[in-house]
Amino acid sequence: MKLQKLTIHNIASIEDATIDFSVTPLADSEVFLITGKTGSGKSTILDAICLALYATTPRMKNQNRTQYADEQDKEDISLNNPAQLMRRNTGEAYVKLLFEGNNGVHYEAKWAIRRARDKAEGKLQGKKWTLTNLTSGD
Repeated sequence: MKLQKLTIHNIASIEDATIDFSVTPLADSEVFLITGKTGSGKSTILDAICLALYATTPRMKNQNRTQYADEQDKEDISLNNPAQLMRRNTGEAYVKLLFEGNNGVHYEAKWAIRRARDKAEGKLQGKKWTLTNLTSGD
């Protein structure tokens, strides 16, 4: 698999970001390093890739407590629920990953979560997770 482009919207500490792996210097490197200060979003980049591909992240699976009361709709939400990564006081969050599979086919993987009416105070809705073959449209 070869990553091509990652788009992040309202995930953890990242409001909006796009990483294009198909342009220099990333396109010219076989490996690269993600660096930055504490809280700058390094782990969030990895979380976003995992959300797009698997609809979960390793960080969510390692939670010891089981749930907390959601600030907006006052319902208990499991701490290992990836919806926890949605930025607070936002109505929607998503990640989109464009990549080329080992079979040479281009895909778009997308994970999204929203609140009712896309309002920050809306009730949390279910996730949407899709994988689209960009060649065939399937």
